[in-house]
Amino acid sequence: MGRVSKRIVSKEFQEQLEEQLSFIVLSLNNKSEISVFLGAFLTKEEKIMLGKRLILYMLLSKGWTSSKIHDTLSMSYETIRWYKQIFENKPNVFKKTVQKLIVREKGKEFWRKLEKLLEPAGLVLEAKHNMKARAKLAGGDFWQS
Repeated sequence: MGRVSKRIVSKEFQEQLEEQLSFIVLSLNNKSEISVFLGAFLTKEEKIMLGKRLILYMLLSKGWTSSKIHDTLSMSYETIRWYKQIFENKPNVFKKTVQKLIVREKGKEFWRKLEKLLEPAGLVLEAKHNMKARAKLAGGDFWQS
């Protein structure tokens, strides 16, 4: 869990901090730069915490139950309840961004399913030179998950 000083900062200073963070994120030009920056900037704990929070928002957006989220992410019911309440009050632009991640996730699943459907054709081509591919094709093992 991230540690924040209990010392109160002024609203003006908080806004400056947020502006600096926004500036640095906007200045990054590609996935590689972003990855290097976040890898150096965030601690291991923060990466896990933020990653789990993002997944939690995705699952809440998809309508998952607290019980299912609890089992999947090993989060307490109180944490899930708290973030569910926070998520409901997030601006639409935030929710739309989370939806983009869900659509991206569905796209990956589409390609996995497509690859699974195309596997027999690939095996037919590979079977010409590969005994294991011939055996897999003859056995029908490619249809099993």
